[in-house]
Amino acid sequence: VVPEYAATFADWLNAKTHGHGAPPVGSPDLGATLHALRSLAEPRGLKVLDPGRAVDQNAFAVTEEFARAHNLRTLSDLGRSGIPVRLAAGDECVRRPYCAPGLEKTYGIRISGIDPKGVGTTQAKQAVRSGRDQMVLTTTTDATLEDFGLVLLEDDKHLQNADHIVPVVNRARAGGARVTEALGRLNTVLTTEDLARLNEQVDSRRRLPEDVARQYLRSKGLLPE
Repeated sequence: VVPEYAATFADWLNAKTHGHGAPPVGSPDLGATLHALRSLAEPRGLKVLDPGRAVDQNAFAVTEEFARAHNLRTLSDLGRSGIPVRLAAGDECVRRPYCAPGLEKTYGIRISGIDPKGVGTTQAKQAVRSGRDQMVLTTTTDATLEDFGLVLLEDDKHLQNADHIVPVVNRARAGGARVTEALGRLNTVLTTEDLARLNEQVDSRRRLPEDVARQYLRSKGLLPE
């Protein structure tokens, strides 16, 4: 059993099956993405179970002060404002369709430059907090944004693909009803916000992942006390 991200895993399997030049099959449409993923996974002996509510996607954050000053809630708001922004992100952001090119094409955001400090790193978030950059590329499960005075701008036009967390199992070893039921129970309660809180306990409080996970499962009634 492995947790995967629907769109990212679909595109990875597609490239493995059809070559790296194959058109991507992951999209913001969860249903279409899952259909493509399952058709690619099944011949490899993999079973893709139903997704839950939790999503781990690329996301973009600005300071709370910047958002208030310019009345920003969504990426569309930023595009309409016409404000040029320097983006703290990874080197690949310059060419990735879900980063700078997508922000410019989908939202009309004026990217004045890329500050190559990585995705959601402490250095990247500090650069935005200090005013060196205006926006940072991070993820929807980043648990430290408040520590830096940052807020996410909503991806209201769905630039990012449907990277819902999906359980992927070996069909021969773990494809039975009991496994599906157990993982399905987790997916009915696990949210993106839950993931962020769990990450915060591991990243900021330095707790062991297995202890954090065990406590979460018990709190949701999925493991006995």
